[in-house]
This record gives sequence, C-alpha cells and structure tokens, in this order.
Amino acid sequence: MVAGKLDPVMNQVMHCHEAIDRRSLEMDRIIARRLDEQPHLLEKARTTLNRWLDGADPSVMPTLQEWNLILCKPLHEIQETLRGEDERSCRLRQSSPFCGILTSAERTRILMAYDQRPT
Repeated sequence: MVAGKLDPVMNQVMHCHEAIDRRSLEMDRIIARRLDEQPHLLEKARTTLNRWLDGADPSVMPTLQEWNLILCKPLHEIQETLRGEDERSCRLRQSSPFCGILTSAERTRILMAYDQRPT
C-alpha cells in the first residue's frame, strides 16, 4: 500500500460507513421534524433509553448516560443533536433511543432510497 493511500477494500468500507451515516442522518432529520408536531414522542425515547440503561453493558453506559443528559434538555437542543452533522452527533446516532419513532414503511423508504444511490 502506498503511504497516504487506502487500499481498495478499506476505501470501500469507509464509503459504506459514510453512506450509513448519511442514511441515519436522514432518519434523524425526519424524527426532529416529527417532534415539532408530536413532542410526546420524547417520552417514548426516554422510555426506550431507561430500558436500555437497566440492562446495559458497562461499555455502553457512557453513551447512554450522554443521551440521558440530552433528553433532559429543551426540545430545540434535542433536535439540534438529531440534525447535527458533527462527529458527536454522528457517534450518538449509532445508539439513538429514537428507534421506533419512524414507521416501518418510512424506514424502508429511506433504506431503499439510499441503497439506490450511486456509490
């Protein structure tokens, strides 16, 4: 491998992760908009998070506790995290307690849309 260049397999893996991140961001943007219309959905996320906290492996506790702090903030700050494109938001998206907010049909539509995008 040439210094400073990724081998083709590693390049493909990184591209795949970027695609997953973009897809997850799209889902969270929809969830953020939905919270404007249905703020009671925050309680569903809190319930999910509390369930996860009860049986969590110690290795994931810091991230879950971070989410716990976020869910205590005002709605607009929670939405900023959901819409965020920074490294922290991307990392948090991997363990979002907002799973289950989108319908199966909505998730499938987004998954299919991103599967059909050129790589």
